[in-house]
Formats: sequence, C-alpha cells, structure tokens
Amino acid sequence: MKENKAKTTANQLTKLFVSLFVAILVVVNIAFLAISSGYIYYNAKSQSEQVIEAVEENLEPQYDWSALLDAYLAKQEDDAIILTTPQGKTYYSEDAYETFKGINRKHHYQNFVVYKHRIYFLAFEKHQGYHIQVALNVDELFNLITWLLLTMLGLNLLAILISIPLIRRFAHKWSRPIQTMNTEIQDIRKNKTPERKITVPNNPLEIKNLARSFNNLLNFQNSALRREQQFVSDASHELKTPIAAIRGHVNLIKRRGQSNPEIISTSLDYIDSESKKMQLMVNELLTLGRIDQNNDDVAPIDLVKIVSDVVSEVQTVYPQKITAKLPEQLLYPIKPTDFRNIAHNLVENAAKYSPENSDISVLLKNEDEKLLFQVADHGIGISRENREKIFERFYREDKSHSSKVSGSGLGLAIVKAEVDKYHGQITVEDNSPQGTIFSVYLPEEK
Repeated sequence: MKENKAKTTANQLTKLFVSLFVAILVVVNIAFLAISSGYIYYNAKSQSEQVIEAVEENLEPQYDWSALLDAYLAKQEDDAIILTTPQGKTYYSEDAYETFKGINRKHHYQNFVVYKHRIYFLAFEKHQGYHIQVALNVDELFNLITWLLLTMLGLNLLAILISIPLIRRFAHKWSRPIQTMNTEIQDIRKNKTPERKITVPNNPLEIKNLARSFNNLLNFQNSALRREQQFVSDASHELKTPIAAIRGHVNLIKRRGQSNPEIISTSLDYIDSESKKMQLMVNELLTLGRIDQNNDDVAPIDLVKIVSDVVSEVQTVYPQKITAKLPEQLLYPIKPTDFRNIAHNLVENAAKYSPENSDISVLLKNEDEKLLFQVADHGIGISRENREKIFERFYREDKSHSSKVSGSGLGLAIVKAEVDKYHGQITVEDNSPQGTIFSVYLPEEK
C-alpha cells in the first residue's frame, strides 16, 4: 500500500518540488556565505588600508610613535599596530606586542587568524623604509554574518515546513485531473459503456489535450465497433438470402427431382448464379481484409497499362462506350493490385449504374503535384446527402434497383480503403447533364 502511495503523481510531484525548493535554498545559502565572506574580507581590507594610509601620511622621524599609534586605530578592542622605522626601531600600540606575539604563533588563513577566540585581519605594508603591520579585530563582522546566517537557516527551515503541505495541496490539485481521468476510464471499462466520454479539464494544457485525444480515440473505437457490428449484420443479411435460396432449391431437387427432372436444370442454374454472387462477396471481403497500411518500399509502376487493361476488361462485359484519356506513360509508386482495385471498381461501378447507350470517360494524369484518376458516367447520379455513405460496406443508394444490379456493395468501400492507405482523397461530383464524376487524388509524397 505504501509503495503504491509513493508512486502516485501527487506524491511524486510533492517530493520533486520539495527537493527543488530545498536545493534552491541550499544554493541561496551558499551564495550568501560566499557574498558574506567577500564582504568581511573587503571590509576588513578597506579598514586596514585606511589605517596604513593614515600612518603613511604622517611618517616623520621626530614623532613619538609610541604615543601616536593608538590614535590611528578605530578604538576596536584588541586592534593592534606595529611600526618599524628605517633605523630598526619598533613602536607598538597598546598591547600590540603581546597580540602579535600570539598571532605569529597561530596558523594563518589567508589574511585571517584566530587568537584567543578572536578573529583578526592582518595587513602589512612597506613605505619609505618603514614597516607597518596592522591586526584588526573583525569579530563584530563575523558575529553579524553568523547571526544573519542562523536567521536565514531558521527561516529556511520554517519555509520548508510551511511549503510541504502547500506543495502537497497544489500537487493534489494538479494531479486531480489525472485521477479523475483514471477513475472515469475504470468506470467505462467496468460498466462497459464505451459511448461515455471522460471529462476534459480546462488546465493544465497537457492533461486537457490528453483527455481530448482519449475521447477522440474512444470515438474512433466506437465508430470502428459500430462499423464492424454493422458489417457483421449486413454480411449476415447479404449471405443469408443466397444461402436460403440455395438450400431451398437443393431441398426442391431432393423432393421433386425424381418425379420432375425438368426442375433440376433450372434449380442448378439458380444455385450456380447465387453461389457466384457469394463467391464474389467472399472474395471482396477477403480483399478488404487484406488491405493493410504498409506501403513502404513500393517501386514506381506504369499506371497507364493497368488502366488500359481494366478498360478493356470492363468493355467486353458492359455495352457502354468507355473512352480513356491516358498519357503515354505515368509512373507512380503503388502496388499494382492496389491501383487495379481502385480503377476496376470505379470503372465497373460506372458501367453498372449507367444506361447501355451512354458514354463513360476515364482520365489519368498528373495535376498540381498530385496523381488524378477520374471516372465520369451519365448514370442515375448520387444525391448529396448520400455521397459519404456510398463508401460504407454493403451500402446501396437505390434500394429498388439493388437486386437488379450485380455486385456485393463492397466495391466503393474497397476503393476508399485503398485511397486512404496511400493518404489520398476521393471526391464525388455531379456530371452534366446527369451522372457522377469520381475523382481520386494521390499525393506524390505518401
């Protein structure tokens, strides 16, 4: 239980931000120490230079330096100064002899030395044969900095103690959308309600986008599920009719075949016709199932030959006049079977729904850095509200004539799947004076 709790987003955010806050405080304290040390050094150095400069300005042999040296000090307790003349005579301020005697026995840290629990700053200068040594007590500066540092450490500790619950509260607030999403997702999975959507928070932006993406994924999955359910339902319905008819004629032959042999030929013709329809439907279902999205490393092929072959095949079966406007050669990287599925289904679909004495136009060319394959007929046309539906499996706009027109209702679904595979676009427009124009655009860069 503790392990799970430690792995929650709120706890991880709390730990992260507290660690960052503590790290920032440590850096600030280190910077304060560095700045304070520099301040003490330069302040002490400045004071010592002022004392030395004051002495240097009044270096006269006639002066009694034993009485004057104390006057140059700032009256700080234990400050000391030594002056050695060119003649080798040494003068000391009050207690300077004992102070320097003890200081010289101690270890020096740069210009600082600790003697009798006091901290001194040492300075030495030579001027016109005179030697000047100064020792300034900087305890007050160190005490001030130490007090400020301790105060800062106390404030830091207080800030950390106050920040932990505040950071935890904000972390829970920031992670609440994620927890809400997780709860709603679990409810969707548990109650099996894929139509339900998760709540989209206003912020943070990343969680908002994630929630929207998840809802879009749910919409996609729901749509795919509905399509598959509709597909199973339609396929079952489409297969049920020919199977029932075939079974009916088989039973008819069993019951009356011996007494009425003339019905056998008629029933066999019907069984043959219906079985061909079923074979066509199954083959097209297999074609839809085989269409994958892997179109990498596809070599360019000549599409003109494929279109010419398709036009010839359809022309031998249907009476319409098919006119093809093709270039001498047009290379495009696509699998031959994929483009053949597009061309054959569109041309045959135009022939199925066009009058026998009408014309069908086929066009293939490059246009605006895209490949254009277009089929125009003068058939019954397609209403605007159904132009998206015609690419659904088993959908037929004219229900009354669907039984008269051969086919499975899967041709345009195959075309749409192939076009989508190559990131293309298919459009449906009215032809003049009547009919339909199907235009397939495939990009040069897939």
